[in-house]
Amino acid sequence: MNDYIQKGISLLEQLIDYALILPQKALSGDLFAIMICLISVYILAVSIKKFTKYIILGLKKLIVLIIITIALFIFVQDFLFRILTDGFTVDTLIFGFAGFVCGIVGLIIAISTVVRAVKKYREHKDKIEKHPVLSDEKILQVKEYSETEQYVQIPYMPDKLSRFAKDNSIGMVLIYLIIAEFGIFSSKTIPAVNALTGLSFFLIFIIFAVIFIKLTYVNYFTGLKHLLFALILGFILSILLGYFWGGIPLKILLSIQYFATDALVALITGLSLSLFMSSKGK
Repeated sequence: MNDYIQKGISLLEQLIDYALILPQKALSGDLFAIMICLISVYILAVSIKKFTKYIILGLKKLIVLIIITIALFIFVQDFLFRILTDGFTVDTLIFGFAGFVCGIVGLIIAISTVVRAVKKYREHKDKIEKHPVLSDEKILQVKEYSETEQYVQIPYMPDKLSRFAKDNSIGMVLIYLIIAEFGIFSSKTIPAVNALTGLSFFLIFIIFAVIFIKLTYVNYFTGLKHLLFALILGFILSILLGYFWGGIPLKILLSIQYFATDALVALITGLSLSLFMSSKGK
């Protein structure tokens, strides 16, 4: 029995080794390798075409869930460390409690949106199985729903708070900004080497953010309004958290040196997360 297992493992290792050198063999002119590579590319392309339309929204929500979970974990670690080292100070209690509440709410909402995405995928799949005559595209057109017009109905949560969880709402932009910025100030980050470098990086980020909005938002001006709101709110939060939670002197945060601090990293991280989750808004 052990001999069969060892032979199976050996065969698997050989297949893996061959798969790794397959592209190199194809480039060298091996016809069999070329054929296998082309067939593999075709199968991969068909698979992506078939499944991407169903999982892309769920994938985006899953990525946000992972980011929020990691940020909350880092923040809680830092929060507990501050309590153990500095005790229950006013700043630690107020900002720590606010960050913890926002993190928990954001985590619940993120989990709920992932569950909703999985449910939608199953509904699409069932629809396709019941109506094989229709193409996937037509079924999606019939069942298509707008993320910006629906909100996550979370069990035992008031309706108003559920509407607060709408992906591109002001409330969720605020939640994403707070979670992301708390995560940055609670972790080890590498700010720009100087203010000029940080400012240049920030301007490049804004340019790419505008391009991202143009490519992903249904309504371009709505996307710009989201960016402007998130930028103003995120900047204010980065100064408040930078001073009270990050321990950065206020004179630095209110000067050009702001662009050489963790506050800029927190601002860009919060903007990235809020824009990414709010994309395709109307």
